[in-house]
Amino acid sequence: MFGRAFHSRGLPYRGAMHLFEPGQVFGFVRWRGDGFGTQTWRVVVAEAGQPREKLTRIPGIKPGAHLLLHAFGKTRAKRALRAIDVFSDAHVLHEIHPAYWRHVHAQMASNLPIDAYDPDVFASLDLARSLS
Repeated sequence: MFGRAFHSRGLPYRGAMHLFEPGQVFGFVRWRGDGFGTQTWRVVVAEAGQPREKLTRIPGIKPGAHLLLHAFGKTRAKRALRAIDVFSDAHVLHEIHPAYWRHVHAQMASNLPIDAYDPDVFASLDLARSLS
C-alpha cells in the first residue's frame, strides 16, 4: 500500500515481498475472500525494527515489526483506508511520524474523530525527547 522498500519482488500465489530498512514506516492491506465475498479485512501500518529488537508478530510481516496502526474487520479497515486516503492528499505517508499513526489507532479504537496531522507538533515531540 505504501512505504519505501529497498527491495521488492513478486511471488507466485502470494503477491509480493517487500524489504524495508529498520525505522521505515510502511502500510499494507491484507484481505481474504471466497465465493461469498471478502471474509477478512486487515489494514496495518508498521515500522520496521532493528535486528534483535522485540517485534510484534503480524500476519504477512516477517519476522515482525512495531505495530503502529491495526484495523481489523470491514468497518474499521474501511475507516482506516479513508483516513489514509485523506492523509495521502497532503503528506507522504511513509514520512508521517510513527507516534501519529499510534494516535490514529487509538482514536479509531475509541471511535473518536481523527485529528489532522501537523508535522511541527511531532518534530517538537522528538526535540523534547532528545532533551530529556
